[in-house]
Amino acid sequence: MDKAFKIPPKSPSDLSDISKLTSVFQSIVGVEFKLTGKTRTDGSNLRKLITSKLLENGIPVSAVETEFEIVPPKKKGVPKILRELIDTYIVTSGKSYNLQVWNRIPNSNIVLVKYESGASLKCNDVRYVFVKINTLEQIISTIVILTSDYIEKVFGVFGKPTIKHQLLISKKVRNQIYTSPSKILSFPDSNKLSYFITNKFTPPKENIANDPCFNNLYSIELLVELVAKKLINRKLESSATKNRGQALERMTLELLGYVPKTNDKLVGGFPDIPNQLLEVKVQDTQTVDLGKFSPEKEEKLFDENNITTFDVRYLIALTNPHNDIIEGIIIAPGEKLGELFTYVSDVNYKCQRSIPMSFFEKYSGQCVFNP
Repeated sequence: MDKAFKIPPKSPSDLSDISKLTSVFQSIVGVEFKLTGKTRTDGSNLRKLITSKLLENGIPVSAVETEFEIVPPKKKGVPKILRELIDTYIVTSGKSYNLQVWNRIPNSNIVLVKYESGASLKCNDVRYVFVKINTLEQIISTIVILTSDYIEKVFGVFGKPTIKHQLLISKKVRNQIYTSPSKILSFPDSNKLSYFITNKFTPPKENIANDPCFNNLYSIELLVELVAKKLINRKLESSATKNRGQALERMTLELLGYVPKTNDKLVGGFPDIPNQLLEVKVQDTQTVDLGKFSPEKEEKLFDENNITTFDVRYLIALTNPHNDIIEGIIIAPGEKLGELFTYVSDVNYKCQRSIPMSFFEKYSGQCVFNP
């Protein structure tokens, strides 16, 4: 894609009129577009096609570097085709298309580009260009241009942001754990928790979904013996990351003696095993998805004894991505995770909205705007 499209127009009023865009994009309806099956490659190829057509028909004058400011850190959430404030999406088959908008609240007044003049380009100014591909003939069959306001009025509001905090564990640290005698890296419990933990195992009487039982809260030292050591070399029988996480959670519950009392049901909240203040994670790539809560910042979770994300114990299974065998374990309170590992500084999130496939099929052979 031409680098010119990474620069905003001289002013919001310089954006091409919708009538011009529909005319330009109508010219590529019926054009061959071969899908590779690789999402990033297909997306890049589509942007190259669209930007080349825009260049042929003239694009807005660019802003000078001193005239504007990109507001979001690292340009997160800013449309790929910034000169025309356009994001493109490939639609193929199925009953519906799940629109995922990353790192911005679509129908909001949050500023993306701020001009010296006081003008701005906002989230709700973005033009969404959906390109429907006929997968049998490998051609562009339909193009629909929508605004976020139209999407919400016709199909319903976007879902609340799905926020993911991430932790980076380097290959160097993984290798240090793999080559250690125990293959386990552990830290003691937080000072606050040290007054409530026990090193003696008593079968749990509480339900896993109950708040922490401070009369029978297993220490990390005990969790290493009960769980961590017994998980090494076990295989997680699942292909999807989410299911591997659930498989690990069930193994952990079994080793702790909870499963018979809970009929194999998982809590699905934070932490995964509230009764033991234990969060369970699987890592087979460089990053660990921490979910809604991150121990990078202290947040209160339980009023009793002022328990926070710093006190939660994290059990992270390091698996071989080729065979899903657990080759190492990290178990530590949240406050210690930042000592050896790195938090992703900017949180990625997405807003989603399902659009029926019949909507796109209705306009076959056309390029339309907010029909």
